[in-house]
Amino acid sequence: MATLILDSTFFIDLDREQRRKKPFSAHRFLERHQTDEFAMSVITRGELARGFSSREKWESFCQGFLVLGMEEDVLWTAARVFRNLRKKGVPISDNDLWIAATALTFGFPLVTENPKHFERIPRLTILSHRDA
Repeated sequence: MATLILDSTFFIDLDREQRRKKPFSAHRFLERHQTDEFAMSVITRGELARGFSSREKWESFCQGFLVLGMEEDVLWTAARVFRNLRKKGVPISDNDLWIAATALTFGFPLVTENPKHFERIPRLTILSHRDA
């Protein structure tokens, strides 16, 4: 069993598929990884809150997913990645930086629809839920 960190783009697809009652790539990914544990960064949880009309719906949607917080190791990993990317002239958004730092700190692969957002981060394992 592996733990996979799911990015906001995954959850947006999952929610869209649930609302339309048309399972597609997000549901298929979950089916292919039934024995794995799914987690999200607290940043992703915050991003998701913006898309729900009530706290109850948001909490219900997020239920069952492990939430990984902003521990000091995550903060220092984010600082290191930030400095590295800034030096190279290829920064990423703050939220993507926190999410990537969470995945790196815990050593879990990051599942996203947008691998290109994260490809410039060394040692980050990236999976696309839209593959295959």
